[in-house]
Amino acid sequence: MSNDKRITIQDIANECNISSSTVSRVLNNSVLVSDDKREAILQAAERLGYEKRIIRKQGSRAILNIKLFLPETRNPYINLFYDVAEFVKGLYKGFGDVKTNVIVRINHEEAKIFHNKKMGDIDACIFAFTTPRPDSVKEIEDRGIPLLLVNRESSKHDFVAYDTGKAMALLLEKIVAKRQQQTDPRIKVCYLGFTPIIYINEERRLGIADACERFGIPFDLTEDVFEFNALQEIPQDLLYTLKKEGYNAIMCFNDVVALYLYNLGMKTGYVFPDDFSLTGHDDSPALELIGQRIDTIRFNVYQLGKESGKILKRRIIGRSAHKTKVKLTNTYVPGETI
Repeated sequence: MSNDKRITIQDIANECNISSSTVSRVLNNSVLVSDDKREAILQAAERLGYEKRIIRKQGSRAILNIKLFLPETRNPYINLFYDVAEFVKGLYKGFGDVKTNVIVRINHEEAKIFHNKKMGDIDACIFAFTTPRPDSVKEIEDRGIPLLLVNRESSKHDFVAYDTGKAMALLLEKIVAKRQQQTDPRIKVCYLGFTPIIYINEERRLGIADACERFGIPFDLTEDVFEFNALQEIPQDLLYTLKKEGYNAIMCFNDVVALYLYNLGMKTGYVFPDDFSLTGHDDSPALELIGQRIDTIRFNVYQLGKESGKILKRRIIGRSAHKTKVKLTNTYVPGETI
């Protein structure tokens, strides 16, 4: 064909001896076409030099299908960490006047990205609080669908997340400031981790290490870290052990772990902040269960959803090819345990 002629959908249809509507479905990421036929159409489009026309969708008229992948919740405490309803509410807010269908799936080893033909076209995939498998990423990229990670960072994909390093530094800064007002300003910090959520646990552990280095506080990633697979694994005499080893500041993986330690202190006679400075993370509603407020960092799930909707609206409706990497600002929520 002449190089001056724009290759059309009909040209591809003629090349493959199929209908133009089938070609259109494939080029618009519909799941209503078999994989073999899809592959043949995509190969023909590439061979002929087809370039998809950039047509800006009318936001108020578009109806988008967004597939939201969430983590498995085999551990009973994980449900306390993230309010999915708040995330979805924020997501709709971010899309504004764009009509959106959110299709929720669980990200597990056998999860399929495009397995239900009745869902129609998928316009974007979100992996919230979970990490996609490499084969899932490839399948999404092969179809040219935007992929957004939430609370996970990536050099290759769009993401929105809170800056964990800054969050831990902010909490440590408050501990340092309070200790400097006391007769003994010495600080020995330990981190109480929660291993079932590997990615975030590692982020927060490293965040504390970096913060301690910044403030000139000794911290060893092996000796000063105590990690558990479940709250029940935390020894009843842990606070006694920490006190004996000279620790006076405990930074916990999140509010749930901090609450467990607070209740452990009540049972064993230890007081916060007299015996230990204690911090949580996420500003969980569970903190309202006790009378004394634990110092924490706000983790606004609604804001994560809202930013996610904004990013995908630009990518889908605005046809933006620019990768967006958003790090949200952390907010310190003062309590009475520092």
